[in-house]
Amino acid sequence: MNSQDTNLAQSRKALFLDRDGVLIEYIPYLSHPHQVALPLGAAETFKQWQDAGYLLIVITNQSGIARGYFTANDVDAVHTKMRQAYASFGVYFQDIFICSHQPSDNCGCRKPSPYMLKEAAKKYSLNLRECFFIGDAVSDMECAVNAGCNPIFLLTNRTLAEASTLAQKHSALRMINQLSETINFIEDRYILKQL
Repeated sequence: MNSQDTNLAQSRKALFLDRDGVLIEYIPYLSHPHQVALPLGAAETFKQWQDAGYLLIVITNQSGIARGYFTANDVDAVHTKMRQAYASFGVYFQDIFICSHQPSDNCGCRKPSPYMLKEAAKKYSLNLRECFFIGDAVSDMECAVNAGCNPIFLLTNRTLAEASTLAQKHSALRMINQLSETINFIEDRYILKQL
């Protein structure tokens, strides 16, 4: 690897994304491609992150596999549909990391473990301090914090009650009501680098 390649690798950054409730509308144990629906403005928002040089990487717990609610092939079919829906907006995902275990399995990869973020960082030569993670669950935020990544908490009716407790635990936590608000964080990071 020459010095130019090394500099490129060192400058790589990613936007990590939870799947259910962030990338696609939340449906408990969603298992069929026809259930895939993009949240309003999501594709346009992630296109701006992508255009700003961020790799888009999905980090998702899918315990329905271990519980027997659906198969890994079902998850693949959902992801194919999701990729196709976003590709129509010019949005492409670099990778999808999946934990298929349920909590009682006591695995090392399930969020809030930082395992999947750290594996992505190794695979794509990412500096996690330069990366962001958008999630709508406490486990997403704790995963980001545990990995040394910048957490962005998407407030929803499901998780609004947890917001104040999270804010007290993690002072650096950013909270948003809409995905489009995250564009400000791209601009803020760029401005800080110029100072």
